[in-house]
Amino acid sequence: MIKKLFFCFAFLFLKNLHSQDNYYWVGGSGNWSNYSSHWATSSGGNIFHTTTPSSDDNIFFDSNSFSAANQIVTLNVTDESCKNMNWTGVTNTPKFNMTGKTLEVHSSVTYDPLMEFQSVGTLSFVSSNTGSLISSGHNVGNIYVRKPSGTFNLLSPLRSSRLQVESGSTFNTNDYDVRTTYILFNGGTTFKVCL
Repeated sequence: MIKKLFFCFAFLFLKNLHSQDNYYWVGGSGNWSNYSSHWATSSGGNIFHTTTPSSDDNIFFDSNSFSAANQIVTLNVTDESCKNMNWTGVTNTPKFNMTGKTLEVHSSVTYDPLMEFQSVGTLSFVSSNTGSLISSGHNVGNIYVRKPSGTFNLLSPLRSSRLQVESGSTFNTNDYDVRTTYILFNGGTTFKVCL
């Protein structure tokens, strides 16, 4: 019995040691789920991850991601997540096609002014990590903030179709404009507006 308990605790301990990995998009247009052709272990690299990113992983779209104009990244699967997603430094005006799906983000998203949306979806900011969004002037679709005992910071003006902030979350505008068609703050939400 003691051996079984030891192995159970050892398994749980080792499972939680999963380190965060960096995922770099390469190869231009493609589907999010095609990790063996698009999610490299380094910028411009040709060694690929064996799964799509998870909630512990950082995602980068950069100057080595797109080789021609208007190439498209399509979020073609559900239940995808990441820790951080960063589009800083992209070239060739790439497009993000979220196909109306939800991407769960455990920390922050940074978009670049040189990228575009082919279609939007929902960015669902979850976990108690501090989160943030730099939208770079884009209408980012739906924003859902569920950060129990956590804080979400706007680091640029926000344009969205829907903004929903759940109970227990702190939402800081940091004096940035918020433009949305629909807004909902559920009980127990702290909303800080700097005027």
